[in-house]
Order: sequence, then structure tokens, then C-alpha cells
Amino acid sequence: MADYNTIESLKVDAGKRTYFLDVKQTRERLKYVKITESKRLQDGEFERHQILIFEEDIHKIMDAFQSALKHFPSSEKAITKSVMQNSKERHLNAYMPWSQDDDLLLSKLYLEGNSIKQLMEIFGRNVGSINSRLSKLGFKEG
Repeated sequence: MADYNTIESLKVDAGKRTYFLDVKQTRERLKYVKITESKRLQDGEFERHQILIFEEDIHKIMDAFQSALKHFPSSEKAITKSVMQNSKERHLNAYMPWSQDDDLLLSKLYLEGNSIKQLMEIFGRNVGSINSRLSKLGFKEG
């Protein structure tokens, strides 16, 4: 059973190691990612290592990962493809171009007071896509 502060948990099986990525939040509603590496030892016990990355640092860490990926060309392509596929599974129109009709409807619905979450559902796009388009249309600062 997930504890009250867990938002999402992901498990990555990687041979002798298993990685867990848990998106959590503190009582003060500050979000963070807890990364756990678990490795079975020869005696059957498990060795675990954890790191917490808080919301204000997550983009710095992601930038560093992106930079490190240039040393693993095949991994970079696989990760990019995986991220895009995952996004398309969650958001029907991810990576699709915006049409003029989309722009007009987005503008109208935003001005009517629809939330970003509502706009995400209506347009089948993620939060970054909605915010980016609203910036491009002059409704938000980019």
C-alpha cells in the first residue's frame, strides 16, 4: 500500500539491480523524487541506496542527465523515443502541431477561465505543451 505522500511509483528491472522512482510530497506539499537502487547480495539480503531530488533541483538534474547521455548515443535515442511514446500514451496529441483552430479554441477556453488541467484533457496534451502554447499566444510569460 502506498503511503499518503506518494504521488506515483515506477519500478525499473535492470538485471541484478532494481530501481524505484517514487514521486512524493512533504506535508508542506513540496514535491521530490526518491530514487532507490536495490541489489540482492549473495547471502540473499538486499543492499539499498537512496537519493532524494527536490522539485527546485529536478531540472538541473535532468539537464545533467541529458548532457551525460551524449556519451551513450544508442541510449539517448532509446530514451528520447521512450519519453515520446510515454507522452503519446498519456496525451493523445503529444508532439502534434497546433492548428489555427486549436489556437483559437485554446485562447477562448483559457479566457473563459478553464484550468490548465481542463485544457490538458480537452486538447490531449501535457502541461508543458499547454503552457508553452499559451506563452506563444501571449497569455503567459515564457
